[in-house]
Amino acid sequence: MTLYDWLRQHEGLPRWAWLHGETGWVGAGLRERLIAEGPERFRTLQAASSLGESPLRFVGFGFSSRDHHRAPWWEAFPAALLATPESVRGPLALPSAAGLPDPPTAGLPPAEEVLSQEAWEAAVRTALEAIAAGALQKVVLARPAVLHLPQAPDPVAVLQALHRSQPRAYCFLFEPQPGVAFVGATPELLARVQQGWVETVALAGSIARGRNEHEDALLGRQLLQSAKDRREHAAVVTAIREALTPLTRGLAAPSQPRLRRLPHIQHLETPLRGLLRPGVGLLEVAAALHPTPALGGVPRAAALDFIAAHEPYPRGWYAAPVGLMFPDGSGELGVAIRSALLLGKRAVLYAGAGIVAGSDPGREWQETALKLETMRRALATALTAPQLQSLR
Repeated sequence: MTLYDWLRQHEGLPRWAWLHGETGWVGAGLRERLIAEGPERFRTLQAASSLGESPLRFVGFGFSSRDHHRAPWWEAFPAALLATPESVRGPLALPSAAGLPDPPTAGLPPAEEVLSQEAWEAAVRTALEAIAAGALQKVVLARPAVLHLPQAPDPVAVLQALHRSQPRAYCFLFEPQPGVAFVGATPELLARVQQGWVETVALAGSIARGRNEHEDALLGRQLLQSAKDRREHAAVVTAIREALTPLTRGLAAPSQPRLRRLPHIQHLETPLRGLLRPGVGLLEVAAALHPTPALGGVPRAAALDFIAAHEPYPRGWYAAPVGLMFPDGSGELGVAIRSALLLGKRAVLYAGAGIVAGSDPGREWQETALKLETMRRALATALTAPQLQSLR
């Protein structure tokens, strides 16, 4: 029996999954549910996580502690959740990620642009004015798109399609109640804490993949040499260093970013690793890091105020930490991008772009459209390739 078969056997119950590389953890049912609100929600759950004997808990947060859960889309997802499943399986070896090619997304209905391109680009121009005035160095603006699908996709099939196409990503499924699922394949690790060490990654600066090896190399070189993208990336590295320095006894990172190539997009990436001070746990690290400038901006408080004022639709759990953790405080959290909220026949997708000096509103819109493709392809696969269910 595969991990996916096991999840399908528990349809009708809350379901959870965290897959990375060749292994995965899954859970079903809900033995305990702890929630927290407000700016101290990370530390509240960190204290609660040390209680009990559960081998594994799934944890997720809203992007903001302010009003994310007020939107009807996100009613099932509190500002902070620590979920202990009734049944847990893992670590499990995953089926091969090789399989059918991704189907075209042309068969999907066009997305309902909840926020028009004109309105979003106007917000980008406002951000550029704030940057020129010195109020901001960077801000990340996100937008939702809604797909009205011909039938409700199987969340497990979507998860399976994501892992098949993005095996190096952190693939997740959070289904706190039947028919309401948050699923994605994030390339971005927020934090991994294990045996006293913390690992994280700065991921900022984006460009498309090429149609062939030569074009791919040219685009990668263009990204590495882009002054705008290097500034955006450097801001993230600096902010991570500043956030983790008080929690660590030392932090190491390469001096130059490298390319992180994903199926439809490539990014600038810098890994960081440090030795934690005694007693520091995963959620304390997350509280210090979230949101990084890759998802919020610089300065953090000013960027979050700008986002709250200029994004009319709350992000919910989009761009926030999700993952799993153990009673000893260790665990792994990703940043919930490249994701979708599945509500029956409706799928709500989000994508964002980092706005810095030199950003072009039209190109930033196209970048968000490129980022939406990960989930569009996974949904197309889940709807058109039922044979996925039998792949081993």
